Amino acid sequence: METTLAWIVVGVAGLGTLVGLFLLTRWITNAWLRWLLLSLCAVWLLLPWNIQVVEGQYAPAFIVALFEGVFRTDGNPRPALTILALASLLVIIVFLVVGVVLRFRPRKT
Repeated sequence: METTLAWIVVGVAGLGTLVGLFLLTRWITNAWLRWLLLSLCAVWLLLPWNIQVVEGQYAPAFIVALFEGVFRTDGNPRPALTILALASLLVIIVFLVVGVVLRFRPRKT
């Protein structure tokens, strides 16, 4: 039950952060850039990763990387940072593919 409640808090906090980021980026006129930033932020806030010291428990990957790298003397933040980098790369690739497809799609007149 505590894990479910914790992930509900993470989800609500993530959505609040995304709303704040949406308001902060409203001056960016390029919609693709704005949505790319919001998508990357959502991935970084909500991507779960295994907590190394507690088997079977998950937390947001950036939190795991932070605690493993900064607060544990023998911690290893590399797995969490690797999955964050791969997920970020996947989001960028999806945006590039969608951009190319929309660019070369025949336009209706």
